Amino acid sequence: MLKFWQKYKKYLGLVFILLLATFLYQLVINLKEKIQENGIQQELVLTLANESLNQAVINFLLSKNDFAWQTEEGTENFCLFHNLYPEKELFPIYLWVRCGEFKMVEDQVKETSGISLPIKIDYPNELSYYDIEKFSYVIPRDGSFYGQDLEVIFPKEIQPRLRSINYSLLNDKIVEIAGQSLPN
Repeated sequence: MLKFWQKYKKYLGLVFILLLATFLYQLVINLKEKIQENGIQQELVLTLANESLNQAVINFLLSKNDFAWQTEEGTENFCLFHNLYPEKELFPIYLWVRCGEFKMVEDQVKETSGISLPIKIDYPNELSYYDIEKFSYVIPRDGSFYGQDLEVIFPKEIQPRLRSINYSLLNDKIVEIAGQSLPN
């Protein structure tokens, strides 16, 4: 047995390393598949079916007190969204909305207030023109009703996406948008 070990230990070591590498590779592949199955998204999807719909949704959000308000003189409101269900092109649409009130202070963008939450937006299926007066929306209630409302408002296939929002990316992006738009 000792002769066998001495003669083949180099090969057995290589076989062990290959088995370990195969195991780790399969573990990574399985993890990626699980992430995709759960619908967890690492990148922001900041667009909808077309640019006019994108702009109509932003204008709609900015027209509603639930998303845009003024707490200080000289501030501006900005909104962006993460499309929670990009596979679905027709209404209703499901978004994670990030809106904020911003101003410039000593060449720095300062947020004075803001909101970040999921929303379901519906619209009568008129194809060409988006009238923001015809949009309707539903957002979850605060407190103990929040979790229950998420289950009622949003389809099961996007439930995992609601729990995997990258708030840091949303916050960075809205500050970037505000910084590009605010007067210095």
